Amino acid sequence: MINKKALLIAAMFYSSSISNEINGRIIIENCKSCHGENLKGNAYIKSLMLINKENFIIKMKGYKLQKKDSVMMRIVKPLTLQDIKKIADLIYDDK
Repeated sequence: MINKKALLIAAMFYSSSISNEINGRIIIENCKSCHGENLKGNAYIKSLMLINKENFIIKMKGYKLQKKDSVMMRIVKPLTLQDIKKIADLIYDDK
């Protein structure tokens, strides 16, 4: 199942990289596959709603800098800081 998710995410980033524009709403839909439909987490994954927008951006930037191979590092790697901020705006300003 995780391989299917990784393939879906990779395909999304590939198609987005062709147009050089990341669609924040598509990224958020992918976030929901692990963090839950309402982004409030579950027994295995933490809620995105328990942190504020600023901390979200800090955490995402941290994932970009990670040296270890993790799902979050692979998801965030192709994103620019502008993309991360756009996603944060969509998550935290749409409340």
